[in-house]
Amino acid sequence: MIKSLILFLLILSLPSCNNIELLLTENSSIKKLKGNTSVRLSGTNKERFAQEVISFFGNNNDGEYILAANFSEKKENRLVKKNQVAEKINYELTVDYSVFYKSMGCKIFNKKVISKFSFVPKSFGYNFGTDRSFEKLYISSVKKNIRELIDLVPEGKSCLQ
Repeated sequence: MIKSLILFLLILSLPSCNNIELLLTENSSIKKLKGNTSVRLSGTNKERFAQEVISFFGNNNDGEYILAANFSEKKENRLVKKNQVAEKINYELTVDYSVFYKSMGCKIFNKKVISKFSFVPKSFGYNFGTDRSFEKLYISSVKKNIRELIDLVPEGKSCLQ
């Protein structure tokens, strides 16, 4: 009786699973920009940012698109002890993105994207764990900023006015 009930429920539940898609689909904006974009970077302290942008998009000078990004970093000490040692530091990474369509010679996207994170440093000596933690937070924030750009880039090739 129990075996037949389980078999009956299994037969009823299988047709309800026919629309389940088990693969993650990539955003079409990243498909059209990846390997098809010439990257132009400016700003200060952009080495880590440049590394991540090029790993996302590549740097194809013969590509159909031009990505111009102006990177800036703002560091603010939030909690400061009496001896002027920072206990908590807030970082704000601001990138002003512009995407140009090369053959039409026009701008198709312009947006400023801001990412923020906080970091609590150790104040005594060299601490490898703290430095690694900061590096991971920084890179994670940069990747979040780039992913937000990818989500915001429009599908079409219409020029901005």
